[in-house]
Amino acid sequence: MVRFEGAPPAGHALGVRRLVVLVALAACGSSQHARLTRGGDNDEGAGELAQASMRLVTPDGKEDQAGFDDEGASRGRSHAVGFAYGGDPYGGDPYGGDPYGGASYGAGWRMPQWNYTTPNRTPKYQVSVGLTGAIEGAVTWNGPLPQKVTSPCGAIDNPTLRVTTDKRVRGVIVYIEKVAIGRATPYYTRPASVGGMLAKRGCTLVPAAQIVAPLPGSLVVNGDAQRAKIRITPPKGGAKTQDMEEAGLIAVEIDDGVTRVDGDDGKLGAAWVIGLDTPYYSITDDSGRYRIDELSPGTYDVTFWQPPIASIARDGTWTYGSPIVLHRKVTVGNAAAQLSVALSPH
Repeated sequence: MVRFEGAPPAGHALGVRRLVVLVALAACGSSQHARLTRGGDNDEGAGELAQASMRLVTPDGKEDQAGFDDEGASRGRSHAVGFAYGGDPYGGDPYGGDPYGGASYGAGWRMPQWNYTTPNRTPKYQVSVGLTGAIEGAVTWNGPLPQKVTSPCGAIDNPTLRVTTDKRVRGVIVYIEKVAIGRATPYYTRPASVGGMLAKRGCTLVPAAQIVAPLPGSLVVNGDAQRAKIRITPPKGGAKTQDMEEAGLIAVEIDDGVTRVDGDDGKLGAAWVIGLDTPYYSITDDSGRYRIDELSPGTYDVTFWQPPIASIARDGTWTYGSPIVLHRKVTVGNAAAQLSVALSPH
């Protein structure tokens, strides 16, 4: 919610005494409030974001009144009662005589025009409606349960291998790249999805495996209470580093393939982002289950992609193996086909 407090100072018809940004979190019951604890899996960063945002307000809550006064004086108080939102100070007729100008802001000024290319996200397959085929199943782990790792943030669960006690694997990306007949997708915007975002959580980025689809698309990395230097390594190499302030964010374009995101000093756990030009994908849930629907009857090559298993060296830097990638073919009819796999350590 945005609230303006105080009347505009004299001579500054568009002046604002203070802009207060309020971030409200409404909890529906004590159980929900408990699930949204700061720093937990369900905390999307709003707690740290609100904290850092409030630093923009001066400690005593008072603005520099002299600054407003000087600004008003420079525009001439004696002319402040001209036309609403215009008059002499802002130029001629209401909202500025000759567009947004008059004599003060440049009578010849014109609103600038920006040219941009509208993304073409038309599917590269034949579009059909009413498709009822689907693929569903579960991903399990065929190895010992992962142990906690001792990071600079303390002992934490392995950030890239999330396995339940009954060996169900969470966070595996499941996708189909080649489709001859498929569903319609929005033309101008990306379809609603689970992808496109990472968040810094102390010494790691979560989720460890993310997706951006269909392309072109972008990835947003959200910060927490600590600054970081984020390194982005695209599929074809050529890593770039960007500074991310407290509760800040960075946005990058994602290419087709696997992009790695980590800290430039190796002490921020990495995440991998798969860019796909397909709307057919899923990420396994806490029970290791996934589902891809609205498929046409046919045979599909399904890819299961588990991020590299992380470990940590004595100097606090993260090390990784190779991703675990499985390909399985499955034939789909007019109902859901079952396809479950077991992942094994290298």
